[in-house]
Amino acid sequence: MRQVIQNEISTWTQHIQGVCGEFETRFDGQSALFIGEVNSFLLGSTEIAFIKSNASFIERHPGILDRVKDKFCFLILQYTGRMLLKYRNETLFLSEGDIVLLDSDEHIAMYPQGLFSHISVHLSRDKLFKQGITTAHFGKLISHNMSAHLLKNMLQTISRDNIEVWYAKEDGNAFEDALIALLKPTIHYKNTQFVDSLKLKAERFILENLSHTQLSPQTVADHIGVSLRHLYRLFIFEQQSVNKYIQMRRLEKIQFELKDAKNKKLSITEIALKWGFSDSAHFSKIFKRVYGISPSKFRDATEK
Repeated sequence: MRQVIQNEISTWTQHIQGVCGEFETRFDGQSALFIGEVNSFLLGSTEIAFIKSNASFIERHPGILDRVKDKFCFLILQYTGRMLLKYRNETLFLSEGDIVLLDSDEHIAMYPQGLFSHISVHLSRDKLFKQGITTAHFGKLISHNMSAHLLKNMLQTISRDNIEVWYAKEDGNAFEDALIALLKPTIHYKNTQFVDSLKLKAERFILENLSHTQLSPQTVADHIGVSLRHLYRLFIFEQQSVNKYIQMRRLEKIQFELKDAKNKKLSITEIALKWGFSDSAHFSKIFKRVYGISPSKFRDATEK
Protein backbone atom coordinates (compact mmCIF):
# COMPACT_ATOMS: atom_id res chain seq x y z
CA MET A 1 0.00 0.00 0.00
CA ARG A 2 2.83 2.40 0.89
CA GLN A 3 4.35 1.80 -2.53
CA VAL A 4 1.06 2.77 -4.16
CA ILE A 5 0.97 6.07 -2.24
CA GLN A 6 4.59 6.81 -3.09
CA ASN A 7 3.72 6.19 -6.72
CA GLU A 8 0.96 8.81 -6.43
CA ILE A 9 3.46 11.40 -5.21
CA SER A 10 5.88 10.42 -7.99
CA THR A 11 3.08 10.68 -10.56
CA TRP A 12 2.14 14.15 -9.27
CA THR A 13 5.79 15.25 -9.53
CA GLN A 14 6.00 13.94 -13.09
CA HIS A 15 2.83 15.82 -14.04
CA ILE A 16 4.14 19.07 -12.55
CA GLN A 17 7.46 18.64 -14.34
CA GLY A 18 5.70 17.93 -17.61
CA VAL A 19 3.70 21.15 -17.33
CA CYS A 20 5.83 23.58 -15.31
CA GLY A 21 9.37 22.24 -15.71
CA GLU A 22 11.74 20.71 -13.16
CA PHE A 23 10.08 21.28 -9.81
CA GLU A 24 10.78 18.89 -6.95
CA THR A 25 8.10 18.05 -4.39
CA ARG A 26 8.29 16.88 -0.78
CA PHE A 27 5.45 15.77 1.50
CA ASP A 28 6.17 15.49 5.22
CA GLY A 29 2.81 14.13 6.35
CA GLN A 30 1.46 10.61 6.25
CA SER A 31 1.72 9.39 2.68
CA ALA A 32 -1.92 8.36 2.54
CA LEU A 33 -2.97 11.99 3.15
CA PHE A 34 -1.16 13.41 0.14
CA ILE A 35 -3.26 15.41 -2.33
CA GLY A 36 -1.95 16.37 -5.74
CA GLU A 37 -3.85 17.46 -8.85
CA VAL A 38 -2.71 19.26 -11.98
CA ASN A 39 -4.70 20.03 -15.11
CA SER A 40 -3.28 21.99 -18.02
CA PHE A 41 -4.80 23.62 -21.08
CA LEU A 42 -3.44 25.38 -24.15
CA LEU A 43 -5.04 28.71 -25.08
CA GLY A 44 -3.46 29.51 -28.40
CA SER A 45 0.23 29.15 -27.58
CA THR A 46 -0.30 29.95 -23.89
CA GLU A 47 -0.25 27.20 -21.29
CA ILE A 48 -2.41 27.53 -18.21
CA ALA A 49 -2.27 25.08 -15.31
CA PHE A 50 -4.70 24.49 -12.46
CA ILE A 51 -2.68 23.13 -9.55
CA LYS A 52 -3.92 21.78 -6.21
CA SER A 53 -1.87 20.10 -3.49
CA ASN A 54 -1.02 19.86 0.17
CA ALA A 55 2.69 19.27 -0.52
CA SER A 56 5.05 20.46 2.21
CA PHE A 57 7.70 21.89 -0.09
CA ILE A 58 8.00 22.61 -3.81
CA GLU A 59 11.28 23.85 -5.28
CA ARG A 60 12.85 24.81 -8.58
CA HIS A 61 16.62 25.41 -8.89
CA PRO A 62 18.09 28.06 -11.21
CA GLY A 63 19.94 27.21 -14.39
CA ILE A 64 18.01 24.04 -15.19
CA LEU A 65 17.92 23.25 -18.90
CA ASP A 66 14.32 22.18 -19.43
CA ARG A 67 11.35 23.08 -21.61
CA VAL A 68 10.53 26.32 -19.75
CA LYS A 69 14.00 27.90 -19.38
CA ASP A 70 14.33 31.17 -21.31
CA LYS A 71 10.88 30.57 -22.80
CA PHE A 72 8.26 31.09 -20.10
CA CYS A 73 7.65 33.16 -17.00
CA PHE A 74 5.09 32.10 -14.41
CA LEU A 75 2.16 34.38 -13.62
CA ILE A 76 0.59 32.75 -10.55
CA LEU A 77 -2.63 33.51 -8.74
CA GLN A 78 -2.87 32.10 -5.22
CA TYR A 79 -6.45 30.93 -5.74
CA THR A 80 -6.99 29.27 -2.35
CA GLY A 81 -4.84 28.61 0.71
CA ARG A 82 -1.66 30.26 1.89
CA MET A 83 2.05 29.75 1.41
CA LEU A 84 5.47 31.20 2.00
CA LEU A 85 7.48 31.81 -1.14
CA LYS A 86 11.22 32.38 -1.21
CA TYR A 87 12.29 34.17 -4.35
CA ARG A 88 15.43 36.24 -5.00
CA ASN A 89 16.46 36.31 -1.35
CA GLU A 90 13.02 37.59 -0.38
CA THR A 91 10.41 35.79 1.69
CA LEU A 92 6.94 36.54 0.38
CA PHE A 93 3.69 35.59 2.08
CA LEU A 94 0.89 34.68 -0.32
CA SER A 95 -2.74 34.62 0.74
CA GLU A 96 -5.84 34.08 -1.38
CA GLY A 97 -5.99 36.51 -4.28
CA ASP A 98 -2.30 37.43 -4.31
CA ILE A 99 -0.46 37.39 -7.64
CA VAL A 100 3.23 36.83 -8.32
CA LEU A 101 5.28 36.96 -11.51
CA LEU A 102 8.25 34.58 -11.38
CA ASP A 103 11.26 34.01 -13.58
CA SER A 104 11.73 30.34 -14.50
CA ASP A 105 15.51 30.80 -14.30
CA GLU A 106 15.50 31.89 -10.64
CA HIS A 107 15.48 29.81 -7.47
CA ILE A 108 11.85 29.29 -6.41
CA ALA A 109 11.01 27.66 -3.06
CA MET A 110 7.38 27.25 -1.98
CA TYR A 111 6.23 26.31 1.53
CA PRO A 112 2.44 25.71 1.40
CA GLN A 113 0.55 26.18 4.66
CA GLY A 114 -1.78 23.21 4.12
CA LEU A 115 -3.96 22.62 1.07
CA PHE A 116 -3.64 25.25 -1.66
CA SER A 117 -4.61 25.81 -5.28
CA HIS A 118 -2.86 27.87 -7.95
CA ILE A 119 -3.71 29.15 -11.38
CA SER A 120 -0.41 29.34 -13.22
CA VAL A 121 -0.13 31.01 -16.62
CA HIS A 122 3.05 30.53 -18.62
CA LEU A 123 3.64 33.85 -20.33
CA SER A 124 6.05 34.28 -23.22
CA ARG A 125 9.34 35.67 -21.95
CA ASP A 126 9.96 37.41 -25.30
CA LYS A 127 6.56 39.11 -25.28
CA LEU A 128 7.06 40.36 -21.74
CA PHE A 129 10.51 41.77 -22.47
CA LYS A 130 9.31 43.48 -25.66
CA GLN A 131 6.69 45.29 -23.54
CA GLY A 132 9.36 46.48 -21.13
CA ILE A 133 8.43 43.99 -18.42
CA THR A 134 11.84 42.71 -17.34
CA THR A 135 12.88 40.45 -14.48
CA ALA A 136 13.54 43.58 -12.40
CA HIS A 137 9.77 43.91 -12.09
CA PHE A 138 9.13 40.30 -11.04
CA GLY A 139 7.89 39.22 -7.61
CA LYS A 140 4.66 39.86 -5.75
CA LEU A 141 2.44 42.36 -7.54
CA ILE A 142 0.76 45.24 -5.75
CA SER A 143 -2.97 45.20 -6.44
CA HIS A 144 -3.98 48.78 -5.59
CA ASN A 145 -4.75 49.99 -9.09
CA MET A 146 -7.37 49.41 -11.76
CA SER A 147 -5.18 47.31 -14.09
CA ALA A 148 -4.14 44.98 -11.28
CA HIS A 149 -7.75 44.64 -10.15
CA LEU A 150 -8.83 43.67 -13.68
CA LEU A 151 -5.89 41.29 -13.97
CA LYS A 152 -6.91 39.58 -10.75
CA ASN A 153 -10.55 39.31 -11.86
CA MET A 154 -9.51 37.74 -15.16
CA LEU A 155 -7.48 35.08 -13.39
CA GLN A 156 -10.10 34.41 -10.74
CA THR A 157 -12.90 33.90 -13.25
CA ILE A 158 -10.97 31.55 -15.53
CA SER A 159 -11.75 27.89 -14.87
CA ARG A 160 -11.41 24.50 -16.49
CA ASP A 161 -15.12 24.51 -17.33
CA ASN A 162 -14.92 27.98 -18.89
CA ILE A 163 -12.01 26.93 -21.08
CA GLU A 164 -13.64 23.70 -22.21
CA VAL A 165 -16.97 25.38 -23.00
CA TRP A 166 -15.94 28.77 -24.39
CA TYR A 167 -12.44 28.69 -25.81
CA ALA A 168 -12.20 28.43 -29.61
CA LYS A 169 -9.28 28.62 -32.02
CA GLU A 170 -10.50 32.06 -33.12
CA ASP A 171 -9.56 33.35 -29.65
CA GLY A 172 -5.92 32.67 -30.50
CA ASN A 173 -3.53 34.36 -28.06
CA ALA A 174 -6.04 36.99 -26.89
CA PHE A 175 -5.89 35.74 -23.29
CA GLU A 176 -2.12 36.12 -23.03
CA ASP A 177 -2.16 39.48 -24.83
CA ALA A 178 -4.81 40.80 -22.43
CA LEU A 179 -2.85 39.66 -19.38
CA ILE A 180 0.35 41.30 -20.60
CA ALA A 181 -1.53 44.51 -21.43
CA LEU A 182 -2.76 44.67 -17.83
CA LEU A 183 0.60 43.64 -16.38
CA LYS A 184 2.46 46.52 -17.98
CA PRO A 185 0.79 49.36 -16.03
CA THR A 186 0.67 47.18 -12.92
CA ILE A 187 4.42 46.64 -12.71
CA HIS A 188 5.15 50.32 -13.41
CA TYR A 189 2.63 51.25 -10.74
CA LYS A 190 4.59 49.01 -8.37
CA ASN A 191 7.59 51.29 -8.75
CA THR A 192 5.79 54.56 -7.97
CA GLN A 193 5.30 56.05 -4.55
CA PHE A 194 1.86 55.26 -3.28
CA VAL A 195 0.10 56.69 -0.25
CA ASP A 196 -3.23 55.18 0.65
CA SER A 197 -5.44 55.48 3.69
CA LEU A 198 -6.08 52.38 5.75
CA LYS A 199 -9.80 52.83 5.28
CA LEU A 200 -9.43 52.84 1.51
CA LYS A 201 -7.31 49.69 1.69
CA ALA A 202 -9.98 48.06 3.83
CA GLU A 203 -12.74 49.08 1.41
CA ARG A 204 -10.80 47.72 -1.57
CA PHE A 205 -10.19 44.41 0.17
CA ILE A 206 -13.89 44.13 1.02
CA LEU A 207 -15.00 44.89 -2.54
CA GLU A 208 -12.61 42.26 -3.90
CA ASN A 209 -13.86 39.59 -1.50
CA LEU A 210 -17.61 40.18 -1.23
CA SER A 211 -18.42 36.71 -2.54
CA HIS A 212 -16.47 34.99 0.23
CA THR A 213 -18.74 33.87 3.07
CA GLN A 214 -15.77 34.02 5.45
CA LEU A 215 -15.28 37.76 4.88
CA SER A 216 -15.45 39.43 8.28
CA PRO A 217 -14.06 42.45 10.15
CA GLN A 218 -11.29 40.23 11.49
CA THR A 219 -10.14 39.10 8.03
CA VAL A 220 -10.17 42.72 6.88
CA ALA A 221 -8.15 43.83 9.90
CA ASP A 222 -5.64 41.03 9.35
CA HIS A 223 -5.24 41.99 5.69
CA ILE A 224 -4.44 45.67 6.31
CA GLY A 225 -2.37 44.89 9.39
CA VAL A 226 -4.31 46.64 12.14
CA SER A 227 -6.17 45.56 15.26
CA LEU A 228 -9.89 44.91 15.11
CA ARG A 229 -10.48 47.90 17.38
CA HIS A 230 -8.48 50.14 15.04
CA LEU A 231 -10.50 48.90 12.06
CA TYR A 232 -13.77 49.69 13.83
CA ARG A 233 -12.51 53.22 14.53
CA LEU A 234 -11.79 53.75 10.81
CA PHE A 235 -15.44 53.14 9.96
CA ILE A 236 -17.03 54.70 13.04
CA PHE A 237 -15.42 57.99 11.94
CA GLU A 238 -18.05 58.12 9.19
CA GLN A 239 -20.76 56.62 11.42
CA GLN A 240 -20.74 53.33 9.53
CA SER A 241 -19.74 49.94 10.95
CA VAL A 242 -17.54 47.49 9.05
CA ASN A 243 -20.32 44.90 9.03
CA LYS A 244 -22.76 47.48 7.67
CA TYR A 245 -20.36 48.45 4.91
CA ILE A 246 -19.92 44.79 3.86
CA GLN A 247 -23.67 44.21 4.01
CA MET A 248 -24.54 47.27 1.89
CA ARG A 249 -21.95 46.48 -0.77
CA ARG A 250 -23.32 42.93 -1.04
CA LEU A 251 -26.89 44.19 -1.32
CA GLU A 252 -25.87 46.56 -4.11
CA LYS A 253 -24.37 43.67 -6.06
CA ILE A 254 -27.49 41.55 -5.56
CA GLN A 255 -29.82 44.40 -6.49
CA PHE A 256 -27.91 44.84 -9.75
CA GLU A 257 -28.09 41.13 -10.55
CA LEU A 258 -31.81 40.93 -9.80
CA LYS A 259 -32.34 43.64 -12.41
CA ASP A 260 -30.26 41.82 -15.02
CA ALA A 261 -32.43 39.82 -17.43
CA LYS A 262 -29.53 37.43 -17.99
CA ASN A 263 -30.07 36.11 -14.47
CA LYS A 264 -33.72 35.08 -14.93
CA LYS A 265 -32.86 31.40 -14.58
CA LEU A 266 -31.00 31.97 -11.32
CA SER A 267 -33.02 31.77 -8.13
CA ILE A 268 -32.84 34.59 -5.62
CA THR A 269 -31.20 32.20 -3.17
CA GLU A 270 -28.46 31.37 -5.70
CA ILE A 271 -27.72 35.06 -6.24
CA ALA A 272 -27.66 35.73 -2.49
CA LEU A 273 -25.28 32.83 -1.90
CA LYS A 274 -23.06 34.06 -4.71
CA TRP A 275 -22.51 37.32 -2.85
CA GLY A 276 -21.70 35.88 0.55
CA PHE A 277 -25.10 35.48 2.28
CA SER A 278 -25.26 32.00 3.78
CA ASP A 279 -28.91 32.16 4.92
CA SER A 280 -31.62 33.04 2.38
CA ALA A 281 -34.26 33.91 5.00
CA HIS A 282 -31.84 36.25 6.78
CA PHE A 283 -30.93 37.83 3.43
CA SER A 284 -34.59 38.44 2.49
CA LYS A 285 -35.22 40.08 5.85
CA ILE A 286 -32.25 42.43 5.44
CA PHE A 287 -33.12 43.23 1.82
CA LYS A 288 -36.69 44.20 2.75
CA ARG A 289 -35.51 46.29 5.70
CA VAL A 290 -33.11 48.26 3.50
CA TYR A 291 -35.18 48.62 0.33
CA GLY A 292 -38.73 48.38 1.74
CA ILE A 293 -39.64 45.52 -0.58
CA SER A 294 -38.94 41.79 -0.72
CA PRO A 295 -36.33 40.49 -3.19
CA SER A 296 -38.97 38.61 -5.18
CA LYS A 297 -41.24 41.66 -5.51
CA PHE A 298 -38.22 43.79 -6.42
CA ARG A 299 -37.31 41.35 -9.21
CA ASP A 300 -40.93 41.21 -10.45
CA ALA A 301 -41.14 45.02 -10.52
CA THR A 302 -37.96 45.35 -12.63
CA GLU A 303 -39.24 42.79 -15.16
CA LYS A 304 -42.40 44.74 -15.92
